[in-house]
Amino acid sequence: QMLHENLARSLSTYLATTLRTLVEIKVMSVEQLTYYEFTRSLPLLTMLAIFDIPDWEGRGLLECNLTLVFAMIDRMLGGPGTGIEEGRPLTDIEEGLVSQLMRQITSLYRDAWQTVTNVDFVLDSLETNPLFAQIVSQNETVALINFFARIGETEGMINICLPHMVLEQVMDKLTTRSWYAGQTRIHDPRLAKRMRRSIDQVDVTLRVNLGETTVSFADLLNLQVGDCIQLDAKTDSPVAIMVGSYTKFLGSVGKVGNSLGVRVETVLHGGEEDGK
Repeated sequence: QMLHENLARSLSTYLATTLRTLVEIKVMSVEQLTYYEFTRSLPLLTMLAIFDIPDWEGRGLLECNLTLVFAMIDRMLGGPGTGIEEGRPLTDIEEGLVSQLMRQITSLYRDAWQTVTNVDFVLDSLETNPLFAQIVSQNETVALINFFARIGETEGMINICLPHMVLEQVMDKLTTRSWYAGQTRIHDPRLAKRMRRSIDQVDVTLRVNLGETTVSFADLLNLQVGDCIQLDAKTDSPVAIMVGSYTKFLGSVGKVGNSLGVRVETVLHGGEEDGK
C-alpha cells in the first residue's frame, strides 16, 4: 500500500501541473478478488487502460471513471474541467488525449515501483467496455488498488488491477524494509525542486463563505425577489476564505475600487478549524 500511496502523491502533482487545477488522489483500499468479480463491479462504459509488463511477462489494467476522464479532457482543452453525467465512448481525438495521459501515468507507476524493483509498464490499448479488457482468465486472482480522486470539482474512482500470478514474481520484495530502503536510494532533491516549481504554476480558486442558514422547503418555494435571508454569521465576524474544500484563511469583507474584496486577517495551519 505504501508504494501506491507514493504513486498517489506523484500522480496528484503531475495532474495538478498538467491540468492547472487542484487535484487530490489517495489510496482507499487494497483487496484481493477474482478478475470476474472485478469486471462485474465495473459500469458498462468506463475507461480501461491496458498495459504490458514485459519484465513480468504479464499485463495489468488501470480503470478510471468516465466522469473523471471527461473532466481531465475538458481541462486539457482549456475548459473549466466539468465532467459529463451521461456516459459515452471516447471520440478519436479524446482517445488520443487520454493515451498521452495514460503513458505518463504508467511512467509514474514505473517510478513508484523503483523503490522495490526495476520494472517497466507499457501502454498497450484503451477500452471502454470491460468485456474487451481480458488481461487474465475470469477465475484468476487479482490485486485491486482503489484510489479516490478529486480533480477540480469532479470526484471519482481510479482502480489498478494486477494479476496475482504477475505479483508472485516480486512478492518477496514487497516488504516495508525493502520499500524504505528503495526510498533512500532514489531520493533526489532536484526532483523535489522541480515539482515545487511546477506546483507554483497551478491556478488555485479562492472562495469566500459569507455564512450559511437553513430554511424549510416551503419557505424556499416562496422566496421572491427582494426577500432577505438571515445568515448564521454576525456582521463583525470574520469570513472563511477557502481553497478548494478547505478553510485556509479568515478575513474581513470590504471594497477594492468598484469590486468587493476580502482582507486576510488570519492564516490557519494544520489543526486549526479546517486548515491543512
